Amino acid sequence: MRFAGGWPTLWKMVLAATICASVFSAGCGSHVIVVPAGEPVRLRETVRGVKVWVADGKGQEIPAVVDLPAGWWALADPGPGK
Repeated sequence: MRFAGGWPTLWKMVLAATICASVFSAGCGSHVIVVPAGEPVRLRETVRGVKVWVADGKGQEIPAVVDLPAGWWALADPGPGK
């Protein structure tokens, strides 16, 4: 019976710790945002060394490497026939 007085205090401490842990962990972790196919996105930072296809003077596509600056918009090619 000597621990009978300590249980309510221990229970309150565990409850308080659980509530604090829940509140503090609510903002932690990563968030995943799924962008639907075909939707444009804006680059938040410069992306260096991006492999792209560019048109030459004759209209032929040739491979190239460029840096895409922050603030540019990127959009996937929907492909032929779309």
